[in-house]
Amino acid sequence: MTGTPRDASAAPVHQPGRTGVVIVNHDSADDTVACVGSLETSRDLDLDIVVVDNSDSADSAASLRTVLGRRAEVVSSGGNLGYAGGSNVGIARCLERGNEYVWLLNPDTRVEPETLPRLLQVFEDVPDCGVVGPRVVHPGDPAVVWFDGGIVDEAKHGETRHVHQNKRLDETPPPRRIEVDYVTGASLLARRTTMETVGPLPEEYFLYFEETDWCRRAHRAGWRIIVDQRAHMVHHKRSSGSLPSPYHLYYMTRNRYLFVDRALGGDPEAALAQLRGKWVRNWRRTVRSAAPEWLDEFDALVERAVDDARAGRDGRNDEVSHVPWPEDQGGGR
Repeated sequence: MTGTPRDASAAPVHQPGRTGVVIVNHDSADDTVACVGSLETSRDLDLDIVVVDNSDSADSAASLRTVLGRRAEVVSSGGNLGYAGGSNVGIARCLERGNEYVWLLNPDTRVEPETLPRLLQVFEDVPDCGVVGPRVVHPGDPAVVWFDGGIVDEAKHGETRHVHQNKRLDETPPPRRIEVDYVTGASLLARRTTMETVGPLPEEYFLYFEETDWCRRAHRAGWRIIVDQRAHMVHHKRSSGSLPSPYHLYYMTRNRYLFVDRALGGDPEAALAQLRGKWVRNWRRTVRSAAPEWLDEFDALVERAVDDARAGRDGRNDEVSHVPWPEDQGGGR
C-alpha cells in the first residue's frame, strides 16, 4: 500500500522508510480486516501489510486471502505458534522485504491517521530509540487509557503495570514522550536494526511477557524504549471478560515466574508469592462471587501453572484450552 499524506500540513514532519506491519490472526478474521481498514486511513501509506494466520485450521489462511485480496499479504504459520511465534513469522517476512521499520499490531486495534507518522517522528528525533509505542485507549463513554507505557517493578519482584491504566483521558496529565521498560505487543514499532540486533521475540512464553522480555533485551543492547502518548490508537480488547479465561490465568501465572527467573535473574518464588497475594487473590475473589462452582478448577489451574513453572516447562500447553470455563457456558466475553 503506497501513497502520500492526504494533508501534509497536518502531519508531523518526517522522512520515513517503508514500514512493514505484522498482524497475527487467530480466529479473528473480522477484527483483522477492520484493522487493515484502519491502516488504510493512515497519513503515512508507505506500508507493507503482512497478516500471519496463526490458526490450526487449514482453511483459515485461504479465507483471509479471499477477503483481503491485494490489501495485505497473508502468510500461514502452519498452526498456533503463540503471539511471539506468529509475530516472528511476520517479522521475518518484513525483514526479507527490506522494511526499515516493523510494526506489530493486534487484530483488535484500530489506528488513527496520525498514529504512524507520530511514532516514526520519534525515531527521527531520537536516534538511539529502538522501540516506540503509542497511547492505547479502550473505547467507551468515557474512553479510558489502557496503555501509556509499560513499567517493570523489580522492587515488587517483576510486577508489570501500565501507566495510567483505566484512567479517563481527562484525568491524565498532558500527553508527552516518556521512556519506559516495555511497549505492549498490541502496538509495538521497532527499527529494522533493533530487530536485527536483538533477534526474534522469545517464543518460550507462548503468550504474555514475550514483548516485556524482548524490550528488556533491546534496552540491554543500548536502545531506548519510548512511548509517545500523543500518538493515539484504540484497543477493543476482545479477550477481556468478567472472569479470567483459563489460558489467561495459566500463562500469566506460569510466565511471571519464568520471566523473573530467566529475564530478571530475580527470585521467582518471591514473584510467585507477590502474584498470589495480589493478582491471583483478586481474581479468586471475583470467581468466588460470580462463579463459585468454578473455584476448585481455578485453584487447580493456578497450581498447574506453578508446578509447570517450577519444572521449567514452557511453550504451548494444549491441556489449558480444554479446561472448563463458566463463561463458555452462556456468559460470553
